[in-house]
Amino acid sequence: MFTWWSILIAALALPCSAAAANNTNTTDAVALRIMPVGASVTFGVGSTTGDSYRKDLRGTLTQAGHAVNMVGSHKNGRFADNDVEATSGFVIAQITRAAEASAPKFLPNLVLLEAGTNDCNSGKTVSTAGANVSALVGRLFALSPGATVVMATLLANKVAAQDACRVDVNRQYSAVAAAMAQQQARFVLVDMRGPDAPTTADLNDTRHPNDAGYVKMAAVWSQGIQQALAKGFLSPPADNGIPLDGGDGTATTPAAAVVSGAAKTTGQAAHASVATALSRSGLAAFSGFACSVAAFFAGALAFM
Repeated sequence: MFTWWSILIAALALPCSAAAANNTNTTDAVALRIMPVGASVTFGVGSTTGDSYRKDLRGTLTQAGHAVNMVGSHKNGRFADNDVEATSGFVIAQITRAAEASAPKFLPNLVLLEAGTNDCNSGKTVSTAGANVSALVGRLFALSPGATVVMATLLANKVAAQDACRVDVNRQYSAVAAAMAQQQARFVLVDMRGPDAPTTADLNDTRHPNDAGYVKMAAVWSQGIQQALAKGFLSPPADNGIPLDGGDGTATTPAAAVVSGAAKTTGQAAHASVATALSRSGLAAFSGFACSVAAFFAGALAFM
């Protein structure tokens, strides 16, 4: 008798074990509403698709279990979630004004900032770059409370004078990062000249990465985001009506006409997410029922 009871309880407990085995951090990964901020590199100049680093980075993050929605006032790239806050040619002051307009609208919980490349185009020293970017970061914190900023140092450049300027700006950015650390700000600086970053061999021209260069950039950004996660910087995005998932897939329309296509894809993704959630809730309900029954009989056996 006890043998048959034991077998029954073991069978009922199987869903409990499966649920526990599948209870990984992936399901608890924080949703990321990302606003990529910058100029032509962030926009995607130099890549054959206009994707910049954004599509590859998005894929890496979604594979890790994060719901991702990239936000911004512009669109570029052959993928659905191609929103971006970047305009070719913008210097730090212009990037600041654009970010100030978009941050309170979208309320990102993660900003990827790459600014200062065009300030160096003259080849002259830009002594105010660090202070100006620090002020920009402060504005982002104020306009999107709780946001984390991951900022990149400036890429290598084939023009010697421009590259020298970028090296100096990067020194200023390192000082900004040190100050942010002292303030315990939600800020991470990633090195776009490190061992995993693009080199001049990965440039399409003198300053913009090619497709391979953008893949490397995506990996460096991912490392920075992992640092932010490990430090506990990232919290869920504000509930302002913006979907947590910006949609997947490859856009078939030109970048300038992606608005309706992206909206359609987002709707399809939302529908699929609801269906998946309903399916998972049904399985969870069955698992919970089975666990409860198993627990009941286990308790009963203890008194037999």
